[in-house]
Amino acid sequence: MRAILQGLDVVMQVECVHDGHAALERLLDSDHDMALIDLHLPGRDGLGLLEELGARNCLVPVIIVTASEDPDDRRQVLEAGAMGFIPKSASGHQIAEAILAIQQGRLVDEVLPGGLDQTQRDWARMHNVTPRQLQILRLVRRGLSNQAIAEQLSLSTATVKSHISALFQAFGTQSRTETIEKARRLGLE
Repeated sequence: MRAILQGLDVVMQVECVHDGHAALERLLDSDHDMALIDLHLPGRDGLGLLEELGARNCLVPVIIVTASEDPDDRRQVLEAGAMGFIPKSASGHQIAEAILAIQQGRLVDEVLPGGLDQTQRDWARMHNVTPRQLQILRLVRRGLSNQAIAEQLSLSTATVKSHISALFQAFGTQSRTETIEKARRLGLE
């Protein structure tokens, strides 16, 4: 993974830790632009780490990188707030593309399809729900304010409000809670 990251045409510092406890400590104590976390870390697994980061309002975008290709694992980590789920079976090029997509505020599913099944993608397309709006929906589900979402995605709060209004219209809802529940029932997570 370090070699893939260092091969990107982007200036970055790569820091590695070997267990979930060290990762939590490091992510809470210093600024990071992104965290790549294995689902099966020793000490504290990736899902537990992701949930703890969310509970502590850590806004570092997290990508879960794992040997698992189980759709339930993907669903669980995305529900817990991960910005992406990358199977280790992906090529180095696909992994690099996914990391750059997250860095640019796009969903990993734009690079590594599979997060939504075809029926769900069709529903989203039919109702003009964009990948960016699904990304914002995930952040709303994590309890982030419009301002926090805007800061995380480098958008204006007006743009975030516009996307949330579009989600209300697409889902036929009037509140964040109602929209989250309807999206969950439709499997759009």
